Amino acid sequence: MLEPYEAQILAWLEAEPTLSAALVQRLMNIDQTRFTTKSLRTVQIAVKAWREETAVEIINGDWRAISPLLQPAIVR
Repeated sequence: MLEPYEAQILAWLEAEPTLSAALVQRLMNIDQTRFTTKSLRTVQIAVKAWREETAVEIINGDWRAISPLLQPAIVR
């Protein structure tokens, strides 16, 4: 369901890491046939998984694998 929009969602999250429910509204604006208010939980689950992946990368010290905006200033 989210696969065609994954890059766009990740870009939005990179720009605004605190986004959650607003993502569904943005997706509904793009494709009203695919996304409805019932899509909220699906999007939340995907966002949680992406955030967990990023956290694991940070914990493992793999700073270069994550967005430059999320890297600490000392690594830049």
